[in-house]
Amino acid sequence: MGSRSYIFKEVHKELHKEPLLPMSLVLLAVILAYSFRLIGRESFYPTLFSYLRSFIYIGLYAAWGISIRQRIVQKQVGQYLTGVSVLLILWFTFRSAKYFIFWQPAAIRYQWYLFYLPMLFVPMLALLIAMSLGKPDEYKLPKSVWLLPAVSGVLLILVLTNDLHQLVFTFPKDADVWSDADHGYGVCYFAVIAWQVLCAVAALIFMLFKCRLKRGKHRYLPAIPFAISLAYLALNYVGTPWLKHLFGDVTAFQSLMYMLGFEACIACGYIHSNSRYADLFASSVGTSAEITDKDFNIRYAALNTDPISKEIMRKAEKAPVTVDGGLTVHTMPIGGGYAVWTEDVSALLAIKEESESLAEELAERNEILRYEYRRESKRRKVEEQNRLYDLLQSATQKQINRISALTQEYRRISKSDTDRVKMLLAEIAVLCSYIKRRKHLTLLADKDYEVAVSELERAFSESLQTLKLLNVRNTLYVDNELSMISDKNAAAILDFYEEVIEADLENLTSVQISLANINGLRLSLNVCCEADLSIFLNKGNVLYEMDDDAGYQHLVFIIEGGAAV
Repeated sequence: MGSRSYIFKEVHKELHKEPLLPMSLVLLAVILAYSFRLIGRESFYPTLFSYLRSFIYIGLYAAWGISIRQRIVQKQVGQYLTGVSVLLILWFTFRSAKYFIFWQPAAIRYQWYLFYLPMLFVPMLALLIAMSLGKPDEYKLPKSVWLLPAVSGVLLILVLTNDLHQLVFTFPKDADVWSDADHGYGVCYFAVIAWQVLCAVAALIFMLFKCRLKRGKHRYLPAIPFAISLAYLALNYVGTPWLKHLFGDVTAFQSLMYMLGFEACIACGYIHSNSRYADLFASSVGTSAEITDKDFNIRYAALNTDPISKEIMRKAEKAPVTVDGGLTVHTMPIGGGYAVWTEDVSALLAIKEESESLAEELAERNEILRYEYRRESKRRKVEEQNRLYDLLQSATQKQINRISALTQEYRRISKSDTDRVKMLLAEIAVLCSYIKRRKHLTLLADKDYEVAVSELERAFSESLQTLKLLNVRNTLYVDNELSMISDKNAAAILDFYEEVIEADLENLTSVQISLANINGLRLSLNVCCEADLSIFLNKGNVLYEMDDDAGYQHLVFIIEGGAAV
């Protein structure tokens, strides 16, 4: 374990040296660019060395922009900083085009005007970055901040259209060529400079306010590049002769100060980055995280991490590997290597074994329950069938009994009285027709369904068709406006009709049926038979009338509640 700790300490010591490498490269690039400036100024291939100097700065800002995309944690801040790097690249591109590509006075002047694109928008982006600090990755600035780019855009338009109004830069009236070498300042120039200073100072104040290390000794480090930048602008405005000779033009100096200012904010923690892995892992205790290179050599490791062999790491690259003691090794590819960590799954394995045992027991219980359910379902099915059978039988038991009596009589006289036999078969057909239709209505009533009047009409038609076997004259009328009636009313109508015709079925000679909605649903029957049908008056909702001349007995069965039309 002691050797393991020693290895980790050596790794951490080497990793602390890593930030010095990019800093050294940046310093070397700046020194080289400055050297090219001095060499080119002495008329020794000035164009060549000026181009090389520009390429160094453009490459430096491009590399800085790429590193920003990789280092900055918060997505929105990273986007704004990337925008800053793009603006710095454009600034140097405009500068190079102004001095080395274009020779026309108007083109050179407009390249100079374009300098104010980064000069106005970089401080504004710095303010947006400061406002975004400390917010979640998904955070979006309020819509009201559009005023900031709007102001910068308006000021940029004033600069680009200066030839029309000369509110930013003024030129002598007698000048043949308008140039940045001979110009004055208009009132809007001071608005442009004030806006740059205001955004820069506001951004710095926001960062200081939101800084997590408010008492740190490096708290004011970002103010140094911004203060130097403001001082340079002031000296440049008053026309200090040695300023450009020593530090170069505004583009080279200011763009470098902007980059250094943002890097100072990152170094002090104002802008959060993921570049301090060594400190993070050195202070991590109780975790098992490691970061390796592509050959699984440890680059970062938390303290007290249990050793993991390279062979196990390579196996875990395809799928997690569980080693003795219940530890599962996981790997995940990251840029330049792998993240490796272990997970103690011993408790989970114990739970898994217990769960598997419990699952087997539950499976057996479920099988027993399924068997009991099937038996219970079968029993309930039989009970339901018996209940429906009893229900159907009770509704038609009278007719069944009568069919039984008629059948016995048929067997007794089938060979002796052929006329009576035909009569018996016709009566049985009438009764069977009723039983068939009544059972259908009984099933519908059990489910509490509404019945279409057409269903009742078919029942009447079938019954009248069988009555023709008894030479019974019949007519049927059903009101076409009737649509649906309740199952109970349909059964009551059919039952009443059947009772009437069965009252004297052997002597029935004529029946007329009418079903209509006249101040309520009414079944009207005109029946010609020998039996006295006035006995149905005892039902209470029946009207009876005798027509002696025609020999008809008229019955009206009134249904309470009516019908749906």
